[in-house]
Amino acid sequence: MRAAGVHRTPLEYYLVGTYPPLKYLRDIEEDEVYAGLTPSQNLYLHLPFCEQYCTFCHFYKEIRADAGRVDRYLAALREEITLAAARAPGGFTASSVYFGGGTPSYLDAAQLDGLFAHLWRHVRTGGDTEITFELHPGVVRRPDYEDRLDAIAAGGVNRWVFGIQSMDEQVLATLNRGHGRAEVYRLLELLAARDVRDLNVDLIFGLPSQTVENWYATLVELLAAGIEKFNIFPLMFKRSDPITRHYIRAPQEFPDERERLVMHYMAEYVLGHAGFTRGPVFYYSRRGEHSRQQRNKFDSIEADNLVGLGVSSFGYIGGTQYYNLCDNSAYMAAVAAGRTGVWRGHTLSAEERVRRAVMFGIRSGGVDFGALRDAFGVDGTELFAAELRRLRALGLVEVDGAHLALTDLGGAFVDGIGHLFASDEVRARVAEANERIESPASDPVDRHDYSPIGRLDLPGGIEDRHRDRAVR
Repeated sequence: MRAAGVHRTPLEYYLVGTYPPLKYLRDIEEDEVYAGLTPSQNLYLHLPFCEQYCTFCHFYKEIRADAGRVDRYLAALREEITLAAARAPGGFTASSVYFGGGTPSYLDAAQLDGLFAHLWRHVRTGGDTEITFELHPGVVRRPDYEDRLDAIAAGGVNRWVFGIQSMDEQVLATLNRGHGRAEVYRLLELLAARDVRDLNVDLIFGLPSQTVENWYATLVELLAAGIEKFNIFPLMFKRSDPITRHYIRAPQEFPDERERLVMHYMAEYVLGHAGFTRGPVFYYSRRGEHSRQQRNKFDSIEADNLVGLGVSSFGYIGGTQYYNLCDNSAYMAAVAAGRTGVWRGHTLSAEERVRRAVMFGIRSGGVDFGALRDAFGVDGTELFAAELRRLRALGLVEVDGAHLALTDLGGAFVDGIGHLFASDEVRARVAEANERIESPASDPVDRHDYSPIGRLDLPGGIEDRHRDRAVR
């Protein structure tokens, strides 16, 4: 697998979150970004506030912001919603809406009410619109926690996601999660009392102090608690995260490569025997579809665009991959000046759109090369003939006529497989961007680049002149 370019050590691993990577993108005007907006959309709203700094989290956040700071950000977010919705005839028509972070449940009931009220004035929804909201179990420590949950429910949320990561108290303390098992059970109790039927929990394997035994115990305990949907990811490192410095200092405190694979297949086995199906990769459901938002992101984003709203969000509109500004003060200033938060982007050629479709399609329903040829005039079976031969020989993919799908073995290496489809042009420009970076931990582009392509954490990558010196 390593010789084929698809295996990654723990420090090297990262998922394919965007294509092209942020390092490839250029400054872009919002007119170009919104030019090809589809009639219906998937909306993502970023709420960058948290009670504590979880050691593994690499997304943009502010810790313990006061109410005034949160209110100013929400005013900017509401204004960006207004500005962006004006570019869609009659406003947005949402297939799905996702509130992520950060910690969206950091908002109090009044702030939530105001955000929901403004959003629904500019966004049309239907009976099948999926509205997802991320919670932190620590919300139950807030004196107004029931009011917050009631406001979320009143806002129309019909899919609830909360991060547990592990049910082992030592693992949670090491991660600085700000919750334990008691908070998980209290939140489950509160959601059951509100008749929440679509509940997803996040778990991570590969964490410090995590063993095969306590990973198994976490899975079994949550199954016994009645959880019917899981989002399960391997731990990912970025130089800006405290957990990366922890790994560099003491890799023996983390599961090694073999143990991470055992944990992956343990989750597949345990959940499979409990009646769960996988789809997309890393997402498991015991009843019906896991989520419309995930299906759309991987299988139908060309017809149902992703619109990112808020600081550090990213989206894909009309063949244009883009990022919003990744600094809150800069984001709020841009919106105050009458602009959306759009920062960098690139409108892909037909061939690059096919490459992107393959990277994302293999994660979910597979790739229909015939449909891609009809849409973009590019024959993927010819373009990727060498890659497909190699992947089939390794047992990582199956090709049935014009349809490509991962095997179960391929599911363990999906991101290592995905990056193989990147173009030489993208790789070259990322390499050029890397040469200009002195500190991956503090560089505003590298720290928000959610892609394995050209990762500086690979062996032989440039030294982080600030962070690496500090941990020696």
